[in-house]
Amino acid sequence: MTDTDGTGRDPIVKKAPTVTAVTRISAPVEDVWRVLVAFDRYAQWHPVLSLDAKPEQVVVGADIPGRRSGGDTGQQDVTLRIIDVRAPHRLVWEGGSLDAILGRHSFVLTPQPDGTTELTDSEEFFGAAAAELIPALDQFTQEYSRYGAALRARVEGMSG
Repeated sequence: MTDTDGTGRDPIVKKAPTVTAVTRISAPVEDVWRVLVAFDRYAQWHPVLSLDAKPEQVVVGADIPGRRSGGDTGQQDVTLRIIDVRAPHRLVWEGGSLDAILGRHSFVLTPQPDGTTELTDSEEFFGAAAAELIPALDQFTQEYSRYGAALRARVEGMSG
């Protein structure tokens, strides 16, 4: 590391507050991917997120408008920008602002030898107020597990 602040010391590197939940889904990766990117159908299965976009908009740089409901803030409009797509294994979007909180949300789909899919749903938080989220990370992890369970129910319900 280099001296970036003129003190002669190495800069302090802090890890962004992160939430991760892992869910096993009894379906192939391609089936999970189809549901994950069917943004216009999120309201049918996702507990708090409703998006206004079609699967063909799953391209880097696309802005996906939507609404988040529930929690202390009630309903709030959101805009998510897709920053990485590696179909059918990885989708990453960002939302928010570095002036407050910017969330970088990633979905990684990993095929398992038994034909199931492991979904790793993670979000890193950046910005001026990101540290304020640290006390709530355990609660967020439970929420993300709930989202994974809802995705699993949707995918498995479609294939079974």
